Amino acid sequence: MGIEFLTRTRTTIRKHIDRKRVELATPDLFTQQPTDQPRCAMISLKKGAAVKEGDRLIIELSKTAITVSHGNNVVGVYDNPSPDVLTNLSSSGGTAGGIVRRIMKLSGKAEVSFC
Repeated sequence: MGIEFLTRTRTTIRKHIDRKRVELATPDLFTQQPTDQPRCAMISLKKGAAVKEGDRLIIELSKTAITVSHGNNVVGVYDNPSPDVLTNLSSSGGTAGGIVRRIMKLSGKAEVSFC
């Protein structure tokens, strides 16, 4: 058994691409994260309002202002709403849902996204 025989009979290294693994790693409709963020508003919180990030809020249009409530408690007011927000709220029956994204404790405001 010489070196020539061993080099002829040894298995050669075969490089290949695992197509199924590549297919799993390729992003498609169900693996891509959406890049668009929902419209957000700055809400002035009342003193002592107990809200945290991720809470679901109810945004209501009244005659004088837009109020934000958590359950049955009013927790804040939407300052300076834009005209398109007012028209969208009035066309949807005067209420909308919202989710608290961030809370700024120093300023007493919260960032709420519309659902």
